[in-house]
Amino acid sequence: MSNRRIKGLDFNGTFAPVAKFTTIRCILVMTAANGWELHQMDFKSAFLNSDLDEEVYMEQPEGYVDLTYPDKVCRLLQALYGLEQAPKMWYAKIDAFPKSKGFDNIDPDVCLYLQMDDGEIVIVLVNVEDLLLVGSSVAAIDKIKKALGKRFEMKNLDEAKVILGLEISRDKTLGTLKPSQGKYVA
Repeated sequence: MSNRRIKGLDFNGTFAPVAKFTTIRCILVMTAANGWELHQMDFKSAFLNSDLDEEVYMEQPEGYVDLTYPDKVCRLLQALYGLEQAPKMWYAKIDAFPKSKGFDNIDPDVCLYLQMDDGEIVIVLVNVEDLLLVGSSVAAIDKIKKALGKRFEMKNLDEAKVILGLEISRDKTLGTLKPSQGKYVA
């Protein structure tokens, strides 16, 4: 795959937003203060589920070259890992999902979504291939998990333990939630 992006036209359209660390810390504080649930999910093969918004071609992969037509190229129908457009296209796909379920995108973090419905609060924080789910009840979180599972192949990690290298230690009876980056201390 060669870089045919044009600087100033489409050169910067190759990334996916990442949740801001400030947003994560605020969400953790709100979770502890309100006694909310904190769960995590992981998308399986996220970038492979990204649709492309333009025609993309690649050389035949080594080991899979058609000996009859060795100079032909492959037209991709979906993104691949390593494709420059894959992160951007994945974000476009995942961004549409919470909005389709009635979530509002919260500025200034494009990765933060909020839904308030019948006294229940659910917060979704997208971090490329991971989701942090915060809710006022397990039932509220389970509802969105079920919807996500119908749309995407996902791994349910249940209660969040690690977010972007930030270890989460929680004691619900004491109402504490302690983030730590101890493994980074030498």
